[in-house]
Amino acid sequence: MYRAFARDLTAVPGIGPALAGKLAKAGVRRLGDLLLRLPARWVDDRVVTPIRELREGEPARTEGRVLRVDAAGAGRRRQVVVRLADGDGAELELRFFHSDWLLRDARLTPGRRISVRGKPEWWRGRCQMLHPEWMPAEQFAGGWRPVYGSVAGVSGARIAGFIRRGLELAPPEASSPFDAALPDHPSLREALFEAHAAARGPEAAIHARACERLLLEELFTYLHLMRRMRARARIAAPAWPAGEMAARLLEALPWPLTPAQRQAWRDIAADLASGQRMHRLVQGDVGSGKTVVAALAMLAAVENGAQAALMAPTSVLAAQHAETLNSLLAPLGEQVALLTGALTLAARREMLARLAAGEIRMVAGTHALISEDVRYRNLGLAVVDEQHRFGVRQRWALTERGPAVHLLAMTATPIPRSLALALYGDMDLTVMRGMPPGRKPVETRVIASRGRLAEGMRRMLDAGGRIYWIVPRVDEDDDGASVTQRAQALAARFPDAGVLGLHGRMKPAEKEAALAAFADGRCRLLVSTTVVEVGVNVPEARLIVIEQAERYGLAQLHQLRGRVGRGEAQGYCILLPSRDAPAAALERLARMADCHDGLALAELDMKLRGAGDATGVNQSGDVGFRLLDLARDAHLIRDWHDRLPEARPTEAMIRFWRPEAERVD
Repeated sequence: MYRAFARDLTAVPGIGPALAGKLAKAGVRRLGDLLLRLPARWVDDRVVTPIRELREGEPARTEGRVLRVDAAGAGRRRQVVVRLADGDGAELELRFFHSDWLLRDARLTPGRRISVRGKPEWWRGRCQMLHPEWMPAEQFAGGWRPVYGSVAGVSGARIAGFIRRGLELAPPEASSPFDAALPDHPSLREALFEAHAAARGPEAAIHARACERLLLEELFTYLHLMRRMRARARIAAPAWPAGEMAARLLEALPWPLTPAQRQAWRDIAADLASGQRMHRLVQGDVGSGKTVVAALAMLAAVENGAQAALMAPTSVLAAQHAETLNSLLAPLGEQVALLTGALTLAARREMLARLAAGEIRMVAGTHALISEDVRYRNLGLAVVDEQHRFGVRQRWALTERGPAVHLLAMTATPIPRSLALALYGDMDLTVMRGMPPGRKPVETRVIASRGRLAEGMRRMLDAGGRIYWIVPRVDEDDDGASVTQRAQALAARFPDAGVLGLHGRMKPAEKEAALAAFADGRCRLLVSTTVVEVGVNVPEARLIVIEQAERYGLAQLHQLRGRVGRGEAQGYCILLPSRDAPAAALERLARMADCHDGLALAELDMKLRGAGDATGVNQSGDVGFRLLDLARDAHLIRDWHDRLPEARPTEAMIRFWRPEAERVD
């Protein structure tokens, strides 16, 4: 099967080199990438509704005879109007904007019957559909029809045709090692055909089993890879007993470690002293004090003659880590260098020379730490913060800079324990709960009216505070909840706040500049999507406003809430639900206002939403899954984690499902 998956897209009739290149930029590079673009939804075309029985706002399929085709309006309002009638004398108008070519389409000759699907609406007493789907009546086959999303500007209808032709390229004898392990499921090849052609309907049991079979193919491959990586991690390494430097840091801290911090340090110290390489993930709630634990581990490396490197996903976060660590380690006379892409050529050369010579014992940085020209004299510990933002390849790349580099990964993303064990199956897991003394819980409110919100924002800005305003989208929309629209509106309301916008489509340098401006106060009101969810530490930020809050999972809202209240002053989180938010969503937000435990919220979200983003990880984007949704498919992960089939994936399967794993195999 995977030989077929590896075929070039140009093997599919209708896809030439130019179109293949266009699709490749959107991640569809091989036949397998195309065949796993499952339908976005299904349309029930089993029933043809007479025009007279159409109901406003309810999408339906109907048929009629073309009476006439006319052009109406001019300029931007130019449209083509097709008038239909059925045998009962009922009429329907089809309206198409900027479609003059329809005036010359022979399929719309008066008297021809056409089949139409769209959403009926009444205008001036007449039933009409705007831009409906249509075809000659003799071409309509009925039944269930898959609808695909567009890819790189290629319409869903064309994608559907390519998939139909692509399925024919899968040889009949194609198989998967997991077929025999799942006798109550269709084979991988059969599952692909059934997932795209639900003749019995998408709710039929065979269709559900087919889709589950595809999910299990990815899950089994991933879990086997995690086992293999876990075995590889268990290699001999120098035993590092916790020594004097860690003890001196603990004495110098102005507060005692929390119970969670003490347990995390015990786990790490035991790993370092074991004589085997540490491969541990510390999952700590927002503000739980993971940096102190990382500092203790880095001191253990230094005291035993090794170097320690901390890698963060952004320059701003790397700089914040360096600043925090230097503040913690100042009483011990230790320093942490900072290596990012922003260094001048001369400064970079000097730092690389000192790293290679062992003069720099501790360094923080971005992925610049794993650049080809970076050499370490004796790297012994790699700390990777918000490690899910890097992926497997980059996580392991830093550990490959020495013979047996200990790995300590950290994340503030609250993930239910059962999912964390599966997601990070190559690592031991420590969960930190609770917050250091003195940290105040962020006061959280759900408000429906925005009348007094602007007054509170004004008071916050006048008192020297900074504000995040979170919106759900980048592109402009009618509700104005895009980065650009909201930033413009807030800049007009607060002209002295240096309002800036931030979103994931910006170039890395632009994102870094916006975050830096917010950190140093040139911007005091930052309008952003959820790209600020992790890794931004601005103590002056005291208020976060989250628009259309019901769209997010509780765990993700908790992550966003953790961006404020990081100083001594009280922090506030305002949840703004949509005007039409259902009662169940409002109840869920009310739970958010009463609970400040991220892991508890993640578990609660899993129970309340089921298919929602209970992990706070954006489905496939960060963790690299093609089909699996970590929240929706949590039951599969739990059910199969401890009874994984003996059959093993081939190298071709691993390369297909987890291309980032090629460097770690």
